[in-house]
Amino acid sequence: MIADFCYAVDQSVLELFTICRQREREELLRIFQSLAKEPFRRGDFVQKAASGREMQVKRFGHWLITYWPDQPVLELRIVDLKRINR
Repeated sequence: MIADFCYAVDQSVLELFTICRQREREELLRIFQSLAKEPFRRGDFVQKAASGREMQVKRFGHWLITYWPDQPVLELRIVDLKRINR
């Protein structure tokens, strides 16, 4: 049996999340949960961190989300969130 991943967000993601309207927060929670269910989902492109780690970047409507799966601790790390124009 494969254990479920949970998601963890960086402080900058949380700060943007808290100023969003309720409808946007609910949308983001659904997106975060869907990513945690498929933690190895490929993004639209890959971005390298300063450490050399490859992070997935995926667009969901007017959100651009950067994430990477931390397999040893079963966490999907959501490290960046940007609102973009549609």
